[in-house]
Amino acid sequence: MSPSLTAASLSERLAGVGLARRVLFYAELGSTNDEAFDLARQGAPEGTVVVADRQTRGRGRMQRAWVSPPGRNLYLSLVLRPDIAPEQAPQLSIVAGVAAAEALWGLCPGVTLKWPNDVLAGGRKLCGILAEMKAAAGRLDFVILGIGVNVNLLREECPPEIAEVATSLREETGGPLSRAEVAAVLLRSLEAAYRTYCREGFAPLRARWLERTDMAGKPVRVVAGPDVYEGRMGGLDDAGALLLEEKTGNVRAVMAGDASLVKG
Repeated sequence: MSPSLTAASLSERLAGVGLARRVLFYAELGSTNDEAFDLARQGAPEGTVVVADRQTRGRGRMQRAWVSPPGRNLYLSLVLRPDIAPEQAPQLSIVAGVAAAEALWGLCPGVTLKWPNDVLAGGRKLCGILAEMKAAAGRLDFVILGIGVNVNLLREECPPEIAEVATSLREETGGPLSRAEVAAVLLRSLEAAYRTYCREGFAPLRARWLERTDMAGKPVRVVAGPDVYEGRMGGLDDAGALLLEEKTGNVRAVMAGDASLVKG
């Protein structure tokens, strides 16, 4: 087993990281995103990071439960307060996906991105990101980026339905890793990507996302609630929506949903 995740181990490794100005560590939380959201509403500054050893109500995109046992994985949420319009906020989900994939590539070469921001290794989910925002009167107040990384989770510890689709850094590399070190690598990468975004806009991050996905130009199926769309992935639009080139010739921009490659 890797060294325990503690406030001290996190503070040591995150020293000097601008997006980790204030790191709050909890042995257990319902959800790091919920805690970070409450703190942000109370005025917590950008760079406030909430980390938990265990979540009892962890969740991912589309309200799916995120398996969050203690002593195994990394569960963190980050407060951001970018100077952008609310309609631009979904771009940050793509930015976070790029940063996570680039960080995890250094630990597990060959990872890929599945739209919008899942990081996969060998086709199985290694990292998931949940972005939530608060806006009022046409102004963005804050964005919470919740990031879950399967670090030392073993497949036999997962429920069968999770074991079929998930993996971990330990499963992929063959040995345990320090969760504090993974947090440091991740947040340093996110800080660099976020600064690029704030300075240069979305275009360079969109290009980097497309470099990391194996979906571009391939047949894709997107399940968006009761609706199912199929077509060839033509890229991302200016908001981060998936551009689906349908057989009719129509190009559909899908803002939210679960995308997968069409086999065969």
